[in-house]
Amino acid sequence: MRKFKKRRQRAGFVLLASLAIIILGVTLFFRLDPFQRASESVSVERVAVPMIGSAPEAVAEDARQPEAAAEKTGSRDGVQKEGEKKQQAEAEQPGIPAPATSDLWMTIPKLGLYDNYVTNANAHSALDYGAAKREETGFPWQDGANTYISAHRLGWPGTASDHQFYNLPSLAFGDKVYLYDANGTTYTYEVTEIFELAPNETWVTDSVPGRDIISLQTCIENYGDYWTMGPNWYVRYVVRADRVDVTPA
Repeated sequence: MRKFKKRRQRAGFVLLASLAIIILGVTLFFRLDPFQRASESVSVERVAVPMIGSAPEAVAEDARQPEAAAEKTGSRDGVQKEGEKKQQAEAEQPGIPAPATSDLWMTIPKLGLYDNYVTNANAHSALDYGAAKREETGFPWQDGANTYISAHRLGWPGTASDHQFYNLPSLAFGDKVYLYDANGTTYTYEVTEIFELAPNETWVTDSVPGRDIISLQTCIENYGDYWTMGPNWYVRYVVRADRVDVTPA
């Protein structure tokens, strides 16, 4: 009986200890429950959201292509129509009246030359008296003309040739040159080209398609040498100007 009683006491002790452990475990579980902690209210500062109501909508590249193509087509059409209007206006303009004589006068303000007479002759002796236009080149009243005018650097004292084109290398892009015909029509040109070439390069007197120009030529000692005054004069110095205006008398 004593043994049985001791066993009952031990079993009861074990049962009480087990209950105590279970109660302690349950209590700790509820105190550390992660879901219960997550439900607790936490104060968090609100982050301001940027306004995007006015932002443009995304447009696919394929959707933009027709619009871009339309813009390009419209631009080409506009340029084409503008060119057609210009051609029509030029066609409607009356032609420049040809004067009764081939006389020409030349003014180049940058060089201090005013109303210099230009002879229409190829003879070298003509340059001894002033500027000369080559006979085979066109006149300013003719379409597509390359009016080719030559003059001496030094020339002869007491004549119009005296230092007539001495300062021709001083001309710069944009400088004005004026020609006048026997009718009193003024042809205004603007310098657009400056170059040097050998005496045998005769192409320089040819006309240039689509342009109305004058070419002013003198001699220089050598390529790039503009201020050595002879004695050889190996190179030709040419200033070209495009016609920008015609003013009838």
